[in-house]
Amino acid sequence: MKVYFAGSIRGGRKDAELYRKLIAALKEKHQVLTEHVGDLSLSTVEDKDDKAIYEQDTAWLRECDVVVTEWYPGIAGRRI
Repeated sequence: MKVYFAGSIRGGRKDAELYRKLIAALKEKHQVLTEHVGDLSLSTVEDKDDKAIYEQDTAWLRECDVVVTEWYPGIAGRRI
């Protein structure tokens, strides 16, 4: 199964270690299209502009079978 893993990059990297662990577990049985999200050396500043990031993410979302995201209540101050 192809997995799109969503985690914060520009919003901060404080959970990068958690992302790395979750992605490692997913990779045991699945292909993770967004493995870079768990890269501990990835910074909040990317080489790509917003349009390029949008286009790449949209392509991965079309290709994936499932989306997995690390999420917790209160993110961005919103209640769901």
